[in-house]
Amino acid sequence: MTEFYSQVPKTLVENLEYRRDLLAWADTPKRQRALWTACNRDILYFVNAFCWLYEPRASKLRGTKSKIIPFMTYEYQDEAFITMNESLGIADVGVEKSRDLGATWMFLTLYFYHWVFNPFSSFGLMSRNQDLVDKPGKKDTLMWKLDFLLSGEGGKGGLPPWMRPKNVYRTNLLMENRDNGSTFEGSATTGDAFRGGRKTSIGMDEFASFSKGDDYEAQAATQHATDSRFFVSTPKGASGAYYDVMHEPSSMVKIILDWRSHPDRKLGLYQGKDGDLEILDKDYKFPEDYKHVLDGKIRSPYYDAECARPGATPQSIAQELDRDYGGSEYQLFGPEMYEAASTRTMMPFKQGIFGYDVETLDPRFAATDDGPLNLWCHLPDDMPIRDQTYVIGCDISAGLGGSHTSNSAIVVLGATTYEQVAEYATNTVKPDDFADLAVAMCKWFGGAYLIWEINGPPGSGFTRRVLNQNYDNIFYREVEQRNFKKKTKNPGWFSSEKTKPAVLTEMSHAVKSGKLVLRSEKLLEECRQYVYKEGRIVHSRSVKTQDDSSKGQAHGDRVIAAALAWHAVKDRPPEIKAEEFTQEIPYGSMAWRMKQHSEKMELVKDDGWD
Repeated sequence: MTEFYSQVPKTLVENLEYRRDLLAWADTPKRQRALWTACNRDILYFVNAFCWLYEPRASKLRGTKSKIIPFMTYEYQDEAFITMNESLGIADVGVEKSRDLGATWMFLTLYFYHWVFNPFSSFGLMSRNQDLVDKPGKKDTLMWKLDFLLSGEGGKGGLPPWMRPKNVYRTNLLMENRDNGSTFEGSATTGDAFRGGRKTSIGMDEFASFSKGDDYEAQAATQHATDSRFFVSTPKGASGAYYDVMHEPSSMVKIILDWRSHPDRKLGLYQGKDGDLEILDKDYKFPEDYKHVLDGKIRSPYYDAECARPGATPQSIAQELDRDYGGSEYQLFGPEMYEAASTRTMMPFKQGIFGYDVETLDPRFAATDDGPLNLWCHLPDDMPIRDQTYVIGCDISAGLGGSHTSNSAIVVLGATTYEQVAEYATNTVKPDDFADLAVAMCKWFGGAYLIWEINGPPGSGFTRRVLNQNYDNIFYREVEQRNFKKKTKNPGWFSSEKTKPAVLTEMSHAVKSGKLVLRSEKLLEECRQYVYKEGRIVHSRSVKTQDDSSKGQAHGDRVIAAALAWHAVKDRPPEIKAEEFTQEIPYGSMAWRMKQHSEKMELVKDDGWD
């Protein structure tokens, strides 16, 4: 905290009195220049001593019914202001926020500060449509908020006259400080946004709400127009450009603004754990008849009140307050699954390239620092350890590469340990060749049990090649016929509105219970992208993405492959016969323990104990 900022009171009445006395003191050009210099050196002093906010809801948290209130920053806002100011013009900044934490006012005030004090600053502004950037008479626009920061409204708010630029040019989508050459420029949300100029920074407000396709076009168009874009938004689904920038590794500076950081909203924090109440805010006094909600979430009376408002849904609360990307789109896999799975994911033991002899399909593996095959098992003699049998699940794409081609994926599970041991994903291998690769991998894993999705031309082509290769350890789907089930002669698994939710739900339950262990972080991340939409399960990235490996209606990925592998584990319970394995059984492994038990039972039989 600077010497200037430390002088500013942070309670409503005292802050207003300080501002009044400060303006009265600044009655000479010399004193005005002193305050100008103090503001120029300290953005937090400028904000807390001279900036105002327009709040049409009459902020109850500020203790006033006035619609125009002094901008008094909270501690979490101070930290964010400092980080944003340090990153401005240097790095991209991603702001992930709960609703109503002042993020839009914050980044606009930051820009406004530099527009006033730093000559030739140039800022671009975008929102989900042009009318939210600037429209005459509309107070919800970004440009109106800048007008308000400068001049106020109805004689209230705004900078004192001696601090305002003397020569300001204002027209639609443009605001120019002609005293120092700084500008604000608004833009429509198009792929041509700011392509013709260079900016100190470009702010994209509510970036997650940009229309499908517009978000990626705006992201691409602005990349070379500035070194510093501000992506500000509340999460809205596990897909789209905003989701990508907040989750993919990059040099971007990330700022989290959560409702639990707000000093008024976090009053009375509590949490239910396994049905027991834990009071986190020890100083808060709850009414004796307060009804705590013991759902495992961290809550407060403010949070409970928002959940109880008319029209509030679990999905809207997840989106607006919890910053839950998947929850905002009716997420298929719940937080319990992610919590259970995330503690057991790990980096692969090995990565590499998997190949095979085109004539015999004999497998070959070459370890590399990266590659499409990830392994979570040991490879004695360059072969997966044979202490159990394995199941391989496949999901198949067209394999054309580029846009609108999803991944073909393989997930390998141990049929005894129920652990994921391998994963392979590619969008450049055609179905026939992918079938050969899958059969070769089955051989590599000691004759693994193979299951795949047969839907569409890719599935049909895969099926024909597997049958032509005469690999017979494969899944045959069941057909219910009245009161019994009968194995048909139809190979492969068929996806329908009934079977798809069933296998995905089965996998989710197995992971939550700890029975099934997923090792891949990428697989778990893809689980977050499965959502309920209009009563149907969809993969959100297949309908809103620019990632070439994620487009297309028939979205093949790791999740379906893993769910099928788990389905096949239950369809074909393993029979471990350690003596059939050609390599030495590792000491202490499952197969070693089973062999010890078998030998002990043989000794008992030999002694006459039947």
